[in-house]
Amino acid sequence: MILLAGLLLPVAAASAAPVHVGSYSLSEVHVRGDQVQLQLRCQVLSLGEVIEAFDSDLDGEMEPGELDANRDSIGAYVTDHYRLFPGGRDAEAPKANAASLEPLSVTVTEAPMALDPLNEISEWLDVVVDFSVPDALEFESLGVRMDLFYDTSPQHRDSAAVVWNGLELGAWQFAQGAEAQVFAATDEIIERNVRPAVRFAKAAWASPLRFLDGVLLALLFVVAARRGSRASGLSSAGIFAVLAGVGLVAAPMADLLPQHVRFLELTVPLALGYVGLDDLLHNRGRTRLLETAVFGLALGGREAARLAPELAREATVREPLLGTALGMGAVLIVVALLAAIALGDRSAMSAVEGSAQEEAASAKPGAFSWRPLRLVVDLGAIAFGLWLFWGVFRG
Repeated sequence: MILLAGLLLPVAAASAAPVHVGSYSLSEVHVRGDQVQLQLRCQVLSLGEVIEAFDSDLDGEMEPGELDANRDSIGAYVTDHYRLFPGGRDAEAPKANAASLEPLSVTVTEAPMALDPLNEISEWLDVVVDFSVPDALEFESLGVRMDLFYDTSPQHRDSAAVVWNGLELGAWQFAQGAEAQVFAATDEIIERNVRPAVRFAKAAWASPLRFLDGVLLALLFVVAARRGSRASGLSSAGIFAVLAGVGLVAAPMADLLPQHVRFLELTVPLALGYVGLDDLLHNRGRTRLLETAVFGLALGGREAARLAPELAREATVREPLLGTALGMGAVLIVVALLAAIALGDRSAMSAVEGSAQEEAASAKPGAFSWRPLRLVVDLGAIAFGLWLFWGVFRG
């Protein structure tokens, strides 16, 4: 009898050992302003070990109807064992009895099959939990406590990351004995609490050198406008600014390919040379409509493509693009207004003083009216535009 008990003891110990030695999960906590969401991907077998009615045969494969019948149980288990604790900048590690954020909604869906840590194909589930954040709550750190599956698989690991306002704040591996971690927001993250439209509008206004060729093109439209008419230059610059904003906002709908972006990058600097050469040859000035519309759309599309890395960190692209359009449009309009004010009187005087010269020039095909200011601006625009074009072309 003693011998039989000795033989059965290892079998009993083996049956009491964790069924799933390769238990593993991945989680991301996304914080954006006052919105907090947990995205968890875990194995079907891990959930089967802790929820009796789910995957009862513990083969790691869901039977038809099992997921639908156990969504509530799965959601309740995850929210009980994955808790979030908002706090200040110097928050301590969350305690077991601390007040955590309340779950607002839970979604459980089937995830694609993938390899587990033992390099075997496993079935996985995605659990998304949106948390309710009190309106008056402003937090600068987030405590995370995770003890999923430790009762049945003490060696369970969860690879976690916190993404706050589009910036990855930190990565962490939760395990038994290291169930809690506090993630403190940086100053950059706190600044990104401002609405995207406002942030991107301020950024565009504060960095006009980013689209310097567009700024110079707006200035050139005023200088090369019909003489003696401020409205002519402002009309051209206004159309240019408006269409640049339209191009920015509409660029995602155009689904620009790399070759399209390349074309737009070449078009804007080349436009400087084109408008300067056109004014240099004709030297009478005119209100440009078609060119300003085309060049404005090109500038907007190019700037939208340049913003792609920053837009990837935003929840949507609509607000950032709209904010950039407003900020960039304001810069272009202000430059045009200042140029019109500075050149208005001079243009009017030039129109009177140079009328005789223009009449003489018009009688001779190909003759120019050399005005020092326009000559300098036109030649500078041609040279600078070709220099930018060559730099983009070679790059």
